[in-house]
Amino acid sequence: MSLSFPGGSDLELLEQMIRQAEDVMRGLADIQAQIRRVTGEGEAADGQVRARADGRGQVTAIILDPRVMRLDSAVLSAEVTRAARTAQDAAKERTDELIAAAHTRATGLAAPLDETFVRYRFDQLAQELDAGPDAFAPDRRETGDLEQDARRAERIESWLADGEREIEAVTGRGRAADGRIQAVTTAYGLVREVVIEPRAMRLPSRTLAEELLLALRRAQEDAKRQCRQMVNDALRELAPGESFGPDAVDEWFGGLLKPFERPG
Repeated sequence: MSLSFPGGSDLELLEQMIRQAEDVMRGLADIQAQIRRVTGEGEAADGQVRARADGRGQVTAIILDPRVMRLDSAVLSAEVTRAARTAQDAAKERTDELIAAAHTRATGLAAPLDETFVRYRFDQLAQELDAGPDAFAPDRRETGDLEQDARRAERIESWLADGEREIEAVTGRGRAADGRIQAVTTAYGLVREVVIEPRAMRLPSRTLAEELLLALRRAQEDAKRQCRQMVNDALRELAPGESFGPDAVDEWFGGLLKPFERPG
């Protein structure tokens, strides 16, 4: 079906909007690529403990200077926690800058088409699609279905506020080195605590660093798993009888738990 435009000015305006939108999307794709390359650095214990985190808040590396093994296990636990938090904060700061730039780009889109044009296109489309009520039979929804959808939407909206609070209360836990290392993170992946038992101090510094990273990753994955399960349970309760696959859960999960978005 071919839809015509009055004169040529609206078509030119539409083409201009499309070009601007394409420019904005290219810019946003570039910013997204930059976020994937973000790295935050953190250190503690006079540089003897170093950590790196990516733009999603994931701790990607723990590096221990062999001299740090002289520290008490409780002191080292606090220093590792501080280095990891500093790395995450640095990565988040850079990510926030890129997100702000993305928002600025998005506001560069052209203003919507004027009311006259919109009304004209609506009237024209209505005329071209006026094939009688049977033309819409395949997509027709019963009034009861629409009312049910509306009630479901209200329940979902009501749950969102409570769901965010529930997710903020989630705590992820991870263990490594046969339980001699424990890590605790928030639902947003923020490192809350690292505990190194005295027995773990017998490990070589490089092995200890690897086990620390493993415990942190397990804690973040545990928090993510809990949040996904929470969203999955909520979907089934709000819309009983419907099937929700991984994509639906991911969509809701992403809306409630955006990568590396956490309370200040």
